[in-house]
Amino acid sequence: MSDLRSRVALGAALLLASATLEAAPPYTALDANGHSVADATAPACLRDNASQLVWAMKRHDGGLHDRRWTYTPYDGNPATNGGYAGYRDTTSGDCPRTRMQGGSCNTEALVAAVNASALCGYTDWRLPTYTELAAIAAHTSSAATPTAELVFSDIEEGWYWTAVAKVGVTSFSRVVLLPPRARPRFYDGSYLVIVVRGP
Repeated sequence: MSDLRSRVALGAALLLASATLEAAPPYTALDANGHSVADATAPACLRDNASQLVWAMKRHDGGLHDRRWTYTPYDGNPATNGGYAGYRDTTSGDCPRTRMQGGSCNTEALVAAVNASALCGYTDWRLPTYTELAAIAAHTSSAATPTAELVFSDIEEGWYWTAVAKVGVTSFSRVVLLPPRARPRFYDGSYLVIVVRGP
């Protein structure tokens, strides 16, 4: 009898744990200091509770994270650029140049600026991989207000840079169209960026 009670208690505990996991939200909204906030309408960052990746949210305010800014692909580190650094200059792209190294709107300068700002309490921001960015594509929207499904709101429609990766025998940075089925504009070789940090 005691064995039966133990099994029933264990089964109830497992059901409760399962229900708790199912109820857990897929994302947690964070403020600029990295603290979780209940109001997810305008978070500074979003943490993916499954992957533990933290994404910087876009804005429409002319600041560092404005959704309209575009950047050229540049990675000056030979250990990660696949033998091709990309390019940087002071005319391509559109961004707050005074906050960028050398006044250049390039992806390396953006990552450095975000890390210098310690956004959401982190200083290890980077470009997402192709797989990471493609995984959130279905949850992006150009609408100003997020919904339960489209949590990455206020996204400028267009192509977004990813980190350099080896494809076949060459290494290069690919782009992902956000939101899916968007109508992208074409720029001067510069595209949009969302930065990420974590695993």
